Amino acid sequence: MGELPPIDGLETARKQPRIVVLDRRGDVIGIRGQDRGEPIDAATLPDHVKAAFLATEDRNFYHHIGINPVAITRAIVVNMRAGTVQQGGSTITQQLVKNLLLTPERSMKRKVQEMILALRIEAAYTKDEILSFYLNAVYFGNGAYGIEAAARRYFQKAPASLSVPEAALLAGLLKAPSRYAPTADKDRAIQRAKVVINAMVETGAIDSDDAATYSFEGVASIEQADSPTAWAADAAIAELYGLVDEAKGRDLTIHTTIDSELSRRTAAAQERLWATDSLLTDDVELAALILDENGAIRVMIGGRSYRSSAYNRATRANRQPGSVFKPVVYLTALEQGWRPDDKIADTPFTVDGYAPTNYSRRYSGIVTIEEAMRRSLNVATVRLQEQIGRERVVETAQRLGLPARDVGPSLALGTLQAAPLDIASAYLPLSAGGQRAVPFMVTKATGAEDQLIYRRRPPRPMAAVVDKDDLVAFDHMMRAVVERGTGRAAAVPGHYAAGKTGTSQDNRDGWFAGYASGRVGVVWIGRDDDRPVRGGGRALTGGGPPAKLWGEMMTAALRGVPPRQPTPWVPETDGMRLFDHLTRILAGREEDLPRRRDGISALINRAEEAR
Repeated sequence: MGELPPIDGLETARKQPRIVVLDRRGDVIGIRGQDRGEPIDAATLPDHVKAAFLATEDRNFYHHIGINPVAITRAIVVNMRAGTVQQGGSTITQQLVKNLLLTPERSMKRKVQEMILALRIEAAYTKDEILSFYLNAVYFGNGAYGIEAAARRYFQKAPASLSVPEAALLAGLLKAPSRYAPTADKDRAIQRAKVVINAMVETGAIDSDDAATYSFEGVASIEQADSPTAWAADAAIAELYGLVDEAKGRDLTIHTTIDSELSRRTAAAQERLWATDSLLTDDVELAALILDENGAIRVMIGGRSYRSSAYNRATRANRQPGSVFKPVVYLTALEQGWRPDDKIADTPFTVDGYAPTNYSRRYSGIVTIEEAMRRSLNVATVRLQEQIGRERVVETAQRLGLPARDVGPSLALGTLQAAPLDIASAYLPLSAGGQRAVPFMVTKATGAEDQLIYRRRPPRPMAAVVDKDDLVAFDHMMRAVVERGTGRAAAVPGHYAAGKTGTSQDNRDGWFAGYASGRVGVVWIGRDDDRPVRGGGRALTGGGPPAKLWGEMMTAALRGVPPRQPTPWVPETDGMRLFDHLTRILAGREEDLPRRRDGISALINRAEEAR
C-alpha cells in the first residue's frame, strides 16, 4: 500500500499560513490566507449544532469504528459496475483523512489507504476529538476554514451561540461551500438548510413540530462584510514583508496603527456623500487617508467597496494632484523672501509656449500671493513659479518627498503624477513644524506561539526639511484657503484647519489635502478609467465633495483632541526679512544657504524694482 502518513498532529496538518491583522486596539481588521479561526472542542458545542452536521454527514458517527461497512459495500458494488470510483461511503473520520492526510486522487488504492488511516485514528482518539478535528478543518466557503471562522464570518458569533437554523445553514454548506453560501445565493442556501432540518428530524435530533417553527428570515439574507479597513490590512502585510523578509510564508499576527472606529466613521461619511450628491455615481471611486504627524496611519481607505475591488487607490493610484501641489510653489516663494502680502500679477501671459488660464476663465489683475493661493489662481501661481525658479520648486517638492521633476511651466498646477499617500507624506512636515516622517502602519508582528518577529523602534529624528519660521506665514496662507477660500467646505468646527483644494485637468480628479491639530488628511475622488467626473451641469472640483468629506472625517478624527493654536503671522518689513536671512546664514545651517541666498537676491531685486 505504500508508506502512509502519520496520524499525529491532525491539529496542524495541511494548513497554509494564516495572517491576522489587528488595529491599534487589538481588534481584527483582516485575516489573510486560511481563516482557520480558533479551534473548538466538540464536547462544548450545543447538541443541536453537532446534530446538524451528523444528520447530513455521518448519522452513525458515535457508533461505527471509523468506517461504515454497509455504505462501503454499497459503494464497492457501484464502483465495480462503473469501473472507476463513483461513490465513497465516507464517514466523518474518512473525510478527515481525505481532507488532511491524503491527496484528492480517486482510486481504489487511495480508498483503501483512507480506510486504514481512519481505523488508526479511531483507535488513537476519542469520538469528540475526531469530531473536533473535523469541524476545525472543513471548508465553509468565503475563505473560512473551521466552524469558528464560519460562525464568525457569516453570523458574527461563536459556534456555541448558533441557533438551529444557523447550524443547519453551516452544515448545509459542506456539500458545496461556494454553491450554497448565503452570500452567493440566499434562496439556494435556505433550501439546502431545510434539507438539513429534515435530516435532523429523521434522526430524532429535533421534533417535527419545532422544525416547522424555524424561520430563516435574516439568517440567509446576510451579505459578506465589506470592511473599510480591508485595504489597510493588505498594505500592512506588504509593509511587514518589506521590513522582514523572514516573515513570508509563516503564520503571523500583525499589530497596526489603524483606528477601526475612525475608519468606519470615514466610510459612513463617504456613503452619506454618495447618497446625496448626484455627481458621485457608482463608478466614481475615492481614497481617504488620515495620519498622525509622526507618520502613523490611522485611516487608509482605498476605494468604495473592497468586495468590488481590492485595488488600493490610496497607495497605488498615481494621478495628477492638481492644485494640491500649489503649496509647494508658495512655500518655495516664502523661503526665498516673499511674504503673504507681496503682489503678483494674475493677468494673461505665455511662457515657453504655454499660456495658463484660470478655472473661471477670468483674471484678477494684481493680487497678493495669499489671495492667489486662497482663490487657487492658476495664472498667478505659474507666474510666481517662473519668477522664483522652477528648479527651486522641484527641489522643495523633492525635499518634502514628492517624486517631482521639471515637466515645464504646468508643474505649478500639479501636472506630475502622485498617489494619495505621496501627497499625505509631503504634507506631514507642513503640519509638524517642518519635521519629516515616514508613513507607517506596522508596530509589531509575532509568529506562532507569540514569537516576536518585528517590533517598531522609535525612529531617529530626521532633519527638518522646512524652517519653522517659514511655516508661520505658510500656515497663515493655508488656513485662509479653508476660512475664506476654495476650501470652505473643509472647515473643522473648533479647530484651525489648513489645506488646499485640487482639481486636475478636465475635472478628472478632485482632491483635498491638509492638516489640523496634529492630524494630516488626504481625500481623492475620481474614476479609475480617468474619465472626467461631470453630470447635471456640474463638474467635480476639490472644493466640492473632496473638501466636504475631508471636513467630516477630520472632525471625527479630532473629537476630544484639544485644538492647536496657530502662531499668528506678523507682517515683516524687507529689512526684518533681510536680517533674518543673514542670521540664518551666520548660524551655519548648510542646507539653508541656497534658499537664504535666493531670498536675499529676491529682496534686493524687489528693492531695485521699487526704485
